[in-house]
Amino acid sequence: MKIGEVAQRVGVSVSTLRLYERRGLIRPGRSKGGTRHYHEEDVARFFTIAGMIRAETSIETLAQLASIRAACDSGNDAALRVEDTLAILEVEINDHLQQLKSVLVDIQSARQRLVGCHGCEMPPTRQHCDGCPVSTDLMGCKVMHIVWDQVPDDV
Repeated sequence: MKIGEVAQRVGVSVSTLRLYERRGLIRPGRSKGGTRHYHEEDVARFFTIAGMIRAETSIETLAQLASIRAACDSGNDAALRVEDTLAILEVEINDHLQQLKSVLVDIQSARQRLVGCHGCEMPPTRQHCDGCPVSTDLMGCKVMHIVWDQVPDDV
């Protein structure tokens, strides 16, 4: 399979796949003319790499994982090094999950509080909403600081 087909299947650009290759995450077969050829195992690996990057795993960490076996003299050494790297990765992912959960709780809270604005016929501006208890309650949600109109600077 050629690189364009793989990119389309995985949902990334050709340049992204080439970056993964340069970083040592994959070693495609090549024709005599130098054209890359990929197999289903390569596609599965690309899906895994793309998914881990979407989960905010760094390319550096993935490259480190990809290079461990070749740098080890024994299966035991490789297993221990992979395990150490995966333990670090697990901590990083758990930290990221906690951040995502916090944002999700904030969004859910804002959505619940916004029900209080249903049926309001006032313009949604600071001038009209500042005295409203629903508006005050909504500002306890971090995401609403993005939604709310900004106070213009004095000129």
